[in-house]
Amino acid sequence: MTTKTNRILSGITPSGNSLHIGNYFGAVKPQIELQNDSSKETFYFVADLHALTTVHDQKTLEKNILGVVLDYLSLGLDPEKCVFFRQSQVPAHTQLAIVLANYISFGQMQRMHAFKDKLQKDIGVESINMGLFNYPILMAADILLYKPFGIPVGEDQRQHIELTRDIAENFNRTYQQEEFPLPEPLISKQVGKIVGTDGQRKMSKSLGNTIGIFEDEAVIRKQIMSCFTDPNRKKATDPGKVDGNPIFIYHDLINDNQDEVTDLKSRYQAGQVGDVEVKEKLFLAHQRMFEAARKRRLALANDLELVTKILAMGADKAGQVANATLTEVYKIIGVKN
Repeated sequence: MTTKTNRILSGITPSGNSLHIGNYFGAVKPQIELQNDSSKETFYFVADLHALTTVHDQKTLEKNILGVVLDYLSLGLDPEKCVFFRQSQVPAHTQLAIVLANYISFGQMQRMHAFKDKLQKDIGVESINMGLFNYPILMAADILLYKPFGIPVGEDQRQHIELTRDIAENFNRTYQQEEFPLPEPLISKQVGKIVGTDGQRKMSKSLGNTIGIFEDEAVIRKQIMSCFTDPNRKKATDPGKVDGNPIFIYHDLINDNQDEVTDLKSRYQAGQVGDVEVKEKLFLAHQRMFEAARKRRLALANDLELVTKILAMGADKAGQVANATLTEVYKIIGVKN
């Protein structure tokens, strides 16, 4: 039976790309802040089974999974405030996916973006694995097991939430039950909108226009020093533009010394400070902001037994909720022993 919850669920795909500040401010930070809202119950899981659609190398997959676990724990995800687990450690995810596949049509699955995008890239149907084709069904199972009211996602995932709602409605109508509440997509307009260091496109690892978080300090310094600023400013004594200038966008996000930011902006507009000083102070602000996270990540990487315990504890908590839902579903459809 359905019950209205205050639960929020979010899946994290282990892509293997190290986090950059665009990821952090656009998605990770808002996700983590939700755990501090005492009126909500937050579930976060590493979607390791979803990664199998593209990663077929054991060592690479293990590295990617560990990387995302360490990143999130280091940046403030607190297993005492939320439920944090690996998807593969809760078998109910795949068990429910098998059931839900019977309540959506092949035609509707063919209209999903992930499938259509592959076809548009001149990849034949025979080359598309069924994991990718069925990805939205497994995602629906990920969600419906926990009966959340909301799913924080980017606009690109809206269609998957709509499909989840369709599956839930079809199931409920078929059995004249209100087993699954319909989850709402919690779309943030800020997700993925942070401009890259090239000053033109969204910050993206594939575009090489990022500022990292956990890379070596020398790498991060180089990324900041190569950042686009005001192209019309030829020398430090020329008045500069602050609005829309990536280096000041980053200062507003990162720099905890607002008096310094105000001073830099004022001097930049008056032609009294050079780009090098502005960037150097951004680098120092970056060091301050992420120093604790970098230390935590190093400590966790040297204590993987603790990481394993955290995930096991999360899987146990998640499993209790997921198994209860699966038991209800099995009873409704008639396969419960």
